[in-house]
Amino acid sequence: MSEQKSPLTRISRAYRHFERLTEVMRIMVKFGFGDLFDRLGLGDILIRARRLVGLAVPDSRPTRPLRLRQALEEMGPVFIKLGQYLSTRQDILPADYLDELTHLQDSVPPIVASEVQKIIAQELDESVIVDISPEPLAAASIGQVHSAKLQDGQEVVIKIRRPGLNKIVKTDLEILAELAVQVEKYIPFLDFIHPTDIVGEFKRSLNAELNYRLEAVNIERFGHYYRENPEVKIPTLYKTLCTENVLVMEKISGLKIDDLEGLKESSIDVTKVAQLASRVAIDQIVNFGFFHADPHPGNLLIMPGPVLGFIDFGLVGVIDRKFRDHLLGLALGVVSRSEARVVRHILRITKPINPPNREALELEVGVFLETHLSGSLKDIKVSLLLKDILELLNDNGLKTPNNLLLLVKSLSQLESLGLKLSPDFKIIEEAKPVISKIYGQRFSPVHWFKYLNRHGLEALMTLESLPDELSPLYDTVKSGRVPADLTIKGMDRMNRLINQASYRLTFAIVLASLVIGSSLVIHSKLPPLWHGLPIIGLIGFLAAGIVGFWLVLDFLRKYREL
Repeated sequence: MSEQKSPLTRISRAYRHFERLTEVMRIMVKFGFGDLFDRLGLGDILIRARRLVGLAVPDSRPTRPLRLRQALEEMGPVFIKLGQYLSTRQDILPADYLDELTHLQDSVPPIVASEVQKIIAQELDESVIVDISPEPLAAASIGQVHSAKLQDGQEVVIKIRRPGLNKIVKTDLEILAELAVQVEKYIPFLDFIHPTDIVGEFKRSLNAELNYRLEAVNIERFGHYYRENPEVKIPTLYKTLCTENVLVMEKISGLKIDDLEGLKESSIDVTKVAQLASRVAIDQIVNFGFFHADPHPGNLLIMPGPVLGFIDFGLVGVIDRKFRDHLLGLALGVVSRSEARVVRHILRITKPINPPNREALELEVGVFLETHLSGSLKDIKVSLLLKDILELLNDNGLKTPNNLLLLVKSLSQLESLGLKLSPDFKIIEEAKPVISKIYGQRFSPVHWFKYLNRHGLEALMTLESLPDELSPLYDTVKSGRVPADLTIKGMDRMNRLINQASYRLTFAIVLASLVIGSSLVIHSKLPPLWHGLPIIGLIGFLAAGIVGFWLVLDFLRKYREL
């Protein structure tokens, strides 16, 4: 009996919310998941939950994934959002669960008009909003959207967060956190999914979505990127009217991107729409490292042109330049069927749970490449390819970072949307020109000069600081206070890298000096002249060309070794 009670002491925070925990368990029992709580040692609460349900679970039931979706919907906003988050986790959930969770219904009764007015009065100057529609354009578990007009007649949409949500979120997140601890303790075969990590990542994601100030920052950033792009429409943000609970932005009108009949009636080419949506998304990932991570049809509008409009910015993905470089290297490894290169970049973008067996991983990657690249590249289904990559990572104990999961989700949604618009849509074909352009830029002399300037300077600064850093160690060893028996692995390689960086930086400075000096000589028309141009200046440019060409060749050779 004491063993039965001990788990309850381990969920002290959740026990403070006993009634809510009982309600959650009641719903889970109702939909046939009571066995999970039995395995967690929560028998006392489970007995009460079963009494509240009143009846045993019938044998004739819908599928287990469907019952899970229905249970999450009944448990409320936090659990609905948890289900939506889990629908992105292709690395841990089977396909039937993933598919079912994508159908989660986030519809709830709208906030009444009087409550909406009260929130606006608390958050904003009421005189700014002269007209607000009593009926919402959309209502969800986190908030709802109303159309409105400002004093100057500008049509806007106002996104309002549901009142009292903070308390609900705090309670449910505490329950989830403690249940995750219990799962790790009592269901060891689920260790590989790291339940506490999942709840922690979900908590960060949900808290970010709840804060409309962060969404306002996302809108501003997208607006900056597309300020001169006529093919993409980002609504204007009214920053002074935005708070943590209220978001005000320009109202844009258009057809839902999957409204095939409407698009055809408006004489908008659906194939061009599919190409535009995929091209914009790939550009966001590869060039900006900042992408819309929830491109479902409800968040995308199409206007004549076609012009692609975004209307929700709560979920975004961020990948830094280093991560993008590894993704490009991974893509190149896949296309060139280089197992070693694929594994090298996989290990740089994932976190091994245990030391990986590199040789075994390369063998698995070889089988994977043979399976997926047996036909033409253009016939590859990207969503299936990415799903199998995530499975491969998971099977080898490699933890997938959340930003990569969001990227996979985004690309899978886009491919599905593109195929709905045009059966002949190939996302690989749309990605080719974008990636080719990036590779062209990466191999250009300008890119390598910037790279050398940035990293060469860092290397020189590190070299300059080494004497100061090593001086205390030298003094200690010299005084005899510490016996010195040091073996510093990799020091020779570091020295070579520093020497190479210094060497290249010197050549780059010489190159820049030759270009600038020769330009001044050419401009001054200093004799002797050849065809009206100073011979000295021409020789300078020739020397600069030779030095630059050598630098590029050297960089390309080193890049292929990565």
